[in-house]
Order: sequence, then C-alpha cells, then structure tokens
Amino acid sequence: MALMKRILPVVLVSPALLLAACGGGGTSGALGNKTAAQVLSGAVAAAKKSGSVHFELLGTEAGKTETIEGDASNTDGREKITAGTLTIQAEVIGTGAYVEGNAGGLEDQMGLSAATAATYAGKWISIAATDAPYSSITKAVRLAGTLSDLKPTGHLTLTAATTRASHAVVGVKGSLPPGAVKGTTGSAVLYVSTAAPTVPIVFDVQQEASGTKESDVGTFSNWGTPLHLVAPATTVPFASLPAS
Repeated sequence: MALMKRILPVVLVSPALLLAACGGGGTSGALGNKTAAQVLSGAVAAAKKSGSVHFELLGTEAGKTETIEGDASNTDGREKITAGTLTIQAEVIGTGAYVEGNAGGLEDQMGLSAATAATYAGKWISIAATDAPYSSITKAVRLAGTLSDLKPTGHLTLTAATTRASHAVVGVKGSLPPGAVKGTTGSAVLYVSTAAPTVPIVFDVQQEASGTKESDVGTFSNWGTPLHLVAPATTVPFASLPAS
C-alpha cells in the first residue's frame, strides 16, 4: 500500500508540492465562492496554522487491511502502523526520533535482517540525525509531511457539498498525490470543512496498479490540540545495530 507506508526510510519522502491550477465551481459556508485550488490552498494554510492534528488512516487491498494512527505537530509526532501481524511505530520529539516494532515490522519497514529484527523486536531504537533513516522518518511523522500527502494533483474540481465524519464539507478532487507508486492510476479527494477553520476532514484515495485496486481513507480530528509526547526511557542506538 504505497500511500499508506509512511515510515519506510527509502520510500517516504515528502516532496515540495506546487498547487495545480484548476477549475471548479462555487462553495458554501466559510469557503464562499472559492475555486478548487483556493479551497485546497486555504485548507493547507488552515492546517498549518492549527499546528497539530490527530489522524486515522485505513487502507484496503485484495482483502488485506493496513491502519495508521497518530498525531502530528510542527515539531513532534507519532504514528503506529498495523498491517496483518506487522506492527511498527515511530515518535519524533524535537530533534529526537525513535522507532519500535515487532520483528516483521522492523524487517519490512526498517530493512533490518530477520535475525536483527527478531533481536530488537519490542525495543525502542533511537535514530540520530546522522543516521540514514532520520530525515525520512521526521518528515513523514511531523505535520508538514502529513500535509504533503493530502494534496490531489492535476486538474482539480469541487464535489457537491456533503457530510463526512459528522462535518459539513466540500471535496477537492484530482489525480493521485506525487507520492503514488509509478504505474498506479486513480483519484484523490480531500474533503474540507465548510465552517471555519476550513481544515481537512477526510482524505479518500482510490487507486489501481496491475489490476489490483486499493482504497485509502484518512480521517483528521483534534486540529490545534497540543501534543504531549514523552521520549522512551531506554533506547538502543540505530548506529549500534548490525548492518543489514
């Protein structure tokens, strides 16, 4: 599930995105008669201004499911991935980054050998700024990285006003975000609150690759609620792990 795997050091890079020029109709509520591009840029601006968010994402593909649950702010963040028996979580607190998972999670997401992953399963691993995974993990877990994954691309249009997650919203629909795997086709819709603050509420991605369909749906809440994360008391330095 390419859009869902957010911790993986090699894949998860949050590129700078340019908002696409677009068409679109009028909106209601706090969004007035804005175009799709204006609704999207306004939602991102409102999200950045809020400073933090809680999110829950569900991906389904060929009967399999993957979930990501977490919180993100401008400086800190945490998230946990569960896919079948695989679990892994990451925390970023200031300049510190930490990862913990079971053997399958560490092997699949961090690239550790099976033996090393089994040895360090259930233990917090500290990632220093000089370690290879640091940049990708911090970008993925913090708010800026989360927001970069929410932007439909290409020709943008507005959906009709509707209700999602108990909020009155309007959707900005376009092509898949730039982070989609090459060769994947589909569409993405970011549903934005029509009441101030006009923050993202639901992100819905439908995609297909090699005949396999995938659905990724994210729900966002608690915008602006401060995070209170505590660093693990005991960690193992990533640099001390056997090379895989």
